[in-house]
Amino acid sequence: MSRWNFGHNVLVQPSVCYTPATEAEVLEILDRHRGQRIRCCGRLHSWSPVLQTEDVLLDLRELRDVRVEQHAGEPVVHVGAGCQVKRLLAELEQQQLTLPSVGFITEQSIAGAIATGTHGSGRHSLSHYVVAVRVAIDNPETGAAQICEINSGDELRAARCSLGLLGVVLSVTMQCRTPYCVEEQFREYRHVRDVLAAEDEFPLQQFYLIPWRWSCIAQHRREVDGPPTLLGVIYRWYRFLTFDVLMHWYILLLVHIIGSPAVIRFSFRRLIPALVVRNWPAVGPSSKQMVMEHELFRHGETELFVQRHRLDEAIEYVRQLITSCGEADAPVTPEFEAQIDRVNAREQWQMLRGTYCHHFPICVRKVLPDDTLISMASNIGIVASIDGGGEFHAESPAAVHAPMGPASPTEPWYAITFTNYHPRGSHLPFDQFVALLLHSMHHLFGARAHWGKLCPLPVADLTALYPEFSKFRAIVAGMNPAARFQNQWTRELLESGLREP
Repeated sequence: MSRWNFGHNVLVQPSVCYTPATEAEVLEILDRHRGQRIRCCGRLHSWSPVLQTEDVLLDLRELRDVRVEQHAGEPVVHVGAGCQVKRLLAELEQQQLTLPSVGFITEQSIAGAIATGTHGSGRHSLSHYVVAVRVAIDNPETGAAQICEINSGDELRAARCSLGLLGVVLSVTMQCRTPYCVEEQFREYRHVRDVLAAEDEFPLQQFYLIPWRWSCIAQHRREVDGPPTLLGVIYRWYRFLTFDVLMHWYILLLVHIIGSPAVIRFSFRRLIPALVVRNWPAVGPSSKQMVMEHELFRHGETELFVQRHRLDEAIEYVRQLITSCGEADAPVTPEFEAQIDRVNAREQWQMLRGTYCHHFPICVRKVLPDDTLISMASNIGIVASIDGGGEFHAESPAAVHAPMGPASPTEPWYAITFTNYHPRGSHLPFDQFVALLLHSMHHLFGARAHWGKLCPLPVADLTALYPEFSKFRAIVAGMNPAARFQNQWTRELLESGLREP
């Protein structure tokens, strides 16, 4: 009955588990277990407590139908909640269509992907493109299970990224578009500002901050009109074998067997960057070019979102934090020490110095603002929360440490991903690093933690930077008054901001 998540850091232990194949079966299960908590899972590709289940677990993998139709003259796809993103892309390809955006990997179920704001680079998250969500909920008067379609207003904005709190998602309707090709090439830069200067030319790019070398290797990407090329096929095999396989094997060797911080630092300064072939433009279909295969090796992962006007400062803070955690005698600037003191973390930082050597490139991806209430890239409510003097108002005093600055409904967010390959049982230094990282960046830069990844922050901090979280809470309460589709962690999220100070 017990199931581990992908990262083997969360053990899901429901009292009973079902794998319904039809909507009618879902309704029958809800009626059979009236009064019990219900949670759903797809592929368990998450690291956060959002996966935890106390009573009944529904595995939705059998709800995977795909159907395309026209809506207001534009194609949309109706897809079962348990359909994996990669299967959806393959089904759409047969009908000469694709998704407007796609995440780094495609193993997740579609319902799981939108529930936590899965995103790619250069466009909105998948949640933004959802036009309707079909859910099973309890009738508030009779208590009997019923089906409800959410297709407009703030209810839709809540359903686009809901953490599974609005009921059992049965299917999702999403925008789709004609297939397109992407040109990609790697280049290396010394400064983040130089990478950002290339965004107009390469709007779909992402880049990697290389630890210990501290340069940026940009994966320049842009949509092009030309067809896929044979060179593009060769390039994708090079990228797969070199980065998805060889580099990961080498990192596993460094971390699991060699274990020397000095060798890790040397490898990232000299050896791993040498694997990257620069200035090799290659064209391929977006469904393949925008995806990598980092799910091949089990790992831990946390991710933080900062707005563009804070990105350069945040990256410099990350550089000094990683350097000082990896080398006890590494010098840091007075500005960095002042930041550590500002968040009351000096003792925590001093204990970490020299104990954690980061060993994976730090991926940075631009995400356009989402039309959602609580996805990490949502800008809804930000402008309204700034008064005439430019002061940010949020639901928690935590936000006083993170002034929003020049907010705009169109300002993009940047997702900064930290990955760890320590063997199971040896995660403590990484866990301590993540705790300090998330705490300090939340208060210093208004960083939002990814709902679906490691996020060991107090629930008040997790919700504080979402101006519309109170609206989301009210919608959940209206659709799920018995709090049936929650677990302990999500209950605490919804109760944050309601307790007396």
